Parts: sequence; C-alpha cells; structure tokens
Amino acid sequence: MRLARNISLNELSKLSGVSKAALSQLESGNSNPRIDTLDAIAIALRLPLGDLFGSNNERYPYLEKKIPMKDTYSQVMKFRIGLGSVAEIWHLQMNPGVIISSPAHTVGTHEHIMIHDGVLMLRLSSDESVILNSGDFYAFSGDVIHSYICIDVAVSATVVMSYSIQS
Repeated sequence: MRLARNISLNELSKLSGVSKAALSQLESGNSNPRIDTLDAIAIALRLPLGDLFGSNNERYPYLEKKIPMKDTYSQVMKFRIGLGSVAEIWHLQMNPGVIISSPAHTVGTHEHIMIHDGVLMLRLSSDESVILNSGDFYAFSGDVIHSYICIDVAVSATVVMSYSIQS
C-alpha cells in the first residue's frame, strides 16, 4: 500500500511516527504490531484501518463466536461493510419472550448483530435458526423474512443495518 501511493519508507516513518526499522519488520512479515501502531500507519496512508488487514470478510451469512480476551485490552474488527452502502446503527433491547418479526428488506440489505447480554434466537426461515450468546456476532442478508426471539433473559445488542446504494 505504501508503494502504491509512492511513499518512501522514510516518508511513512515521518508521517506515522513509527520507526523505519519497525516499518521494515512489518513489511517483511516479521512483526506482530499493536493496534495503535497500525492505526498510525493507516492514518499516515489515509486509509481506513481495516484496509491494513487484507481481504474484506463481507460474506453473508457470517458467524463469529465470542473470542476470549488475552491481554489487558482487546480491539477486534468484527466485520467490514463495503463501499457503496448506507448504514444505520441500532441499540436493540428485548425482554424475555418477545418476538420481533421483520418482513424481507430490499435486495442488498444486510443486518449485522452483536450480542452484549442475553441469548437471542435469530430465525431466518421455518427450518433455519441461529442461537447467539453474549459476545457473538452474526451478519446475514436481510432480504428474507426473519425474526429476533428473546429466549429466557433480557437481550441487549447492537444491530447495524446496511443498504446498498443503487445508482
């Protein structure tokens, strides 16, 4: 990415505040950088941080179970919504026994849900359901009839709706 932008190692070092030696180690694949180092490089290159992680995991459906924290903090990109989309961020709270039924949204609509507390059943069809626990993340095409079902304890979740921009 540095070379594609015609930026020298020396220039990137000055722009990012990361030493040339550290940048060289990163480029050769011999380093495991902290997120703040990658963020400084992304800012210097004028890129979204996620671009430094390689391929976009924009596949539907996509399930990621809770990942345990192994250090004093954890910052993990869960999913990247591609260009050409409009996104809405919703905070969802449900009491036990509540069912939210949703009609199919327009083609190209995707829903991304991260469970903070509780257990949620996501019903995608009469024969397909996904159980999501605290810490789980799921992304799916929202252009099908679907339901959110709060099973036995209150649910708190973040839902991101993305809609393709039609030209």
